[in-house]
Amino acid sequence: MMQVKRNNDRIIEGSAGASARPGLPKFRKNPLHKIPTITLVSALLSVAISVASCGWRSATSHSAELSDLEKHQLYSAALAASDSPLDTDIYRDVCRRIGIFDTTGRPNEQYMAFVSQHVAWGTQPESLEFRNEIDSKAKAREYIKKHLAAQ
Repeated sequence: MMQVKRNNDRIIEGSAGASARPGLPKFRKNPLHKIPTITLVSALLSVAISVASCGWRSATSHSAELSDLEKHQLYSAALAASDSPLDTDIYRDVCRRIGIFDTTGRPNEQYMAFVSQHVAWGTQPESLEFRNEIDSKAKAREYIKKHLAAQ
């Protein structure tokens, strides 16, 4: 005859026969045991996302300090500062500062959207006024130096 004794979530089976191994616990499957694993996985995923986003924020933290107008003005000045601006350190520095280049100096996922917005900004009257303000390479470089230092 089989004896069953319940002890919390364990079922302990015993038998009066010599072949039985009394006192060995058998554990029941309890769905509540999965909750700590799910919680742990969720916590680890949250930490991973936070670390990844902190890395992204540190690369673009300066861009958050700039308004859209300031970003477009800095980008215009970087384009006006040289005959071949795409190859200059000034251009790369400005692009990193406004958040469209990554830390290695390459365009990131915001680059194309910003350039599209910049083309639209370039058709507005305020952009013409600004371009008249930086009408030489020296004035464009001075504008960049002054505004990047202020950030």
